[in-house]
Amino acid sequence: DITLTAPLDFETIESYSIIIQATDGGGLFGKSTVRIQVMDVNDNAPEITVSSITSPIPESTPETVVMVFRIRDRDSGDNGKIVCSVPEDLPFVLKSSVNNYYTLETERPLDRESRAEY
Repeated sequence: DITLTAPLDFETIESYSIIIQATDGGGLFGKSTVRIQVMDVNDNAPEITVSSITSPIPESTPETVVMVFRIRDRDSGDNGKIVCSVPEDLPFVLKSSVNNYYTLETERPLDRESRAEY
């Protein structure tokens, strides 16, 4: 049996190769290599890093960049896939660029008299 002495973390080490050797009393020995592939679990939440933010925003300027940010999830496969969204009832839109960078922009002119904050 092989038992763990500490938790495994896919993001730190994805696989292990262990050489096991057995030696008898007469000096003869045998070797075997055991390869252990660590499976990733969804143990990392997405991280948002803001590069820039604009505040306050002029009320009559559509397509104003409010924020530039990057999203990262250290998990692999489906666990690391990220979907970003903004509620449809808000006057903002997300635009994806490269390397998981996004911009949050005003979709239409804002009206301070009807709503001062979001």
